[in-house]
Amino acid sequence: MEIKDYEIDGLIQTIKETGIKGLMKYTDVIVWNHILERNWCSDSSREGQIKFLKEESDMSFGEITNLLQRYNEWKEYLPSYSLGLNQRLDGVNKQSQSIVPFKWVGNESNKKLIGIVKEGNDIKIYDSTGKQLMLIGSVDESGGIHWNDYVKLSTPQQKYLINKVKSLKGIIL
Repeated sequence: MEIKDYEIDGLIQTIKETGIKGLMKYTDVIVWNHILERNWCSDSSREGQIKFLKEESDMSFGEITNLLQRYNEWKEYLPSYSLGLNQRLDGVNKQSQSIVPFKWVGNESNKKLIGIVKEGNDIKIYDSTGKQLMLIGSVDESGGIHWNDYVKLSTPQQKYLINKVKSLKGIIL
């Protein structure tokens, strides 16, 4: 199973909220929670979960049952992904065929979920932080970026996008 960068970024946000102690002790439970919340394991029965873990991991049966037991003990304390968050993550995946995967860029107070998408013959840059994709700009055939005035980006976010567009020259442009 290929895992997209934006899924990892979402998971990292959850792990950060648990702190170092929670991270060190419950990483496997947090990751399993993410898999279930994102509905990657479509069979929620215990047998279905065991089958999924047998097929998708190299865990032994004992490790699988231990994980499921620990998950059941802790699931009431784990974050439950809202419909909105799941729709946003799904929307990023479905609405966009990203050539540069969506990634959180910026510091804590000014983070944006930014990606570069090919739409037909056009290349667009989007911010998916809010409920709707917001067009940051477009890339012309020579690799120039045409920024939209209404989206305010920090200098690190602009540098990130400029470097990503430069890396596309000769590959896609």
